[in-house]
Amino acid sequence: MNRKPIHRGGILSAGYDPTRRWLDVEFDTHRVLRCENVGPEVASSFLRSASPFGYWKDEIEENYVVREISRADNGAHPSHVPVYCPDS
Repeated sequence: MNRKPIHRGGILSAGYDPTRRWLDVEFDTHRVLRCENVGPEVASSFLRSASPFGYWKDEIEENYVVREISRADNGAHPSHVPVYCPDS
């Protein structure tokens, strides 16, 4: 998936895969998180937001399964354990 530059609010880039409904977000720490089952309206609102970090905190972070997909500095594989899973 291609990510587009954002460079606001601690977020470097983000991209959306509508087929898989994945929203990938790269933070200024170079950590990349994948949000699963994100609808196109939420993804579009996030990608267009004037305050993407605020949108992340308010609308995405605790409402979707979020997994880290970035590689650790030591070259380890990304974690497949969710960073956050909302209660069902």
